[in-house]
Amino acid sequence: GMASAHVARCRLALARPRDAPGPRASTSPAASISRDAPRVRSRRAVVMATPASSSDAKTDEENDKAASFAIEVERKYDASSVSVETLRETVESLGGVTKGVVTFTDVYYDTPDAALAARDTWLRARSGAWEIKVPLRGDERRSGGERSVFREVEGAGPCLRELNTALGADPEDGSGSHAGTDDEAALAATMTALGVVPFAEFTTRRAKFELDGASVDVDAASFGHAVCEVEVLCAYASQVPDAEAKIAYVAQRLGLTPLTDSGGKLETFIRRNCPTHLRVLVEAGYLKPEPARAPASKCAGG
Repeated sequence: GMASAHVARCRLALARPRDAPGPRASTSPAASISRDAPRVRSRRAVVMATPASSSDAKTDEENDKAASFAIEVERKYDASSVSVETLRETVESLGGVTKGVVTFTDVYYDTPDAALAARDTWLRARSGAWEIKVPLRGDERRSGGERSVFREVEGAGPCLRELNTALGADPEDGSGSHAGTDDEAALAATMTALGVVPFAEFTTRRAKFELDGASVDVDAASFGHAVCEVEVLCAYASQVPDAEAKIAYVAQRLGLTPLTDSGGKLETFIRRNCPTHLRVLVEAGYLKPEPARAPASKCAGG
């Protein structure tokens, strides 16, 4: 995701490509720990949170069934300030563990005029698994083009509902018109009808660690950008401040440096390759402006 130095964002679940391929030969920083986990299944249990509209009278079981998201708080740090090998040694010396390496590909979708980005909403397929990041109602903190607190919804069906809501489409003209089809087909048909197409694609090699209940990931993106992320899952918005405090504590123990001039992967990709999205995000106040540069033409709507 794209975010800057002080981003604290909430989403459904950690990046977890289903059956992600094992490490490939690479010169990326993450390659040095691949021998610990030649193949990693990074699918993780999700802490379910009750949506704001759910009744307090519901049982925990009912809430678990009705819930569609959990909250993840994340901050990004400078990956160039510490090597992966040094980070591994530090994590293990402090009682943490090395989890291995995963590789996944993200494809982000939007209309050519960036209608989703204008709403701070991000639809992607991560190694084929559909996810959509939606602003959390009532949260006004933003950093680096994504909400600092947001929910990430998984699955083609839930993504279809969120997409219809975000773009003001009538569900009866979307999912309802594809009765008898599966969620994947209904989502694809609705995306075609709404003009939602890919605008960004890149592969990430992620070195994964865990310390004091926080996940520490070092990402090396295929377009030459690296970032370190420290993440904590929580169940309710009221737990976000404690999660942020834990993240700050873990980062301090590891000697991590907050990001300054660079953002997260998606922000960096957009700044380099997606002039339409960059303009929309800057105009909306989600991204800081930057001096004009001649962009490449890797994005739809550019």
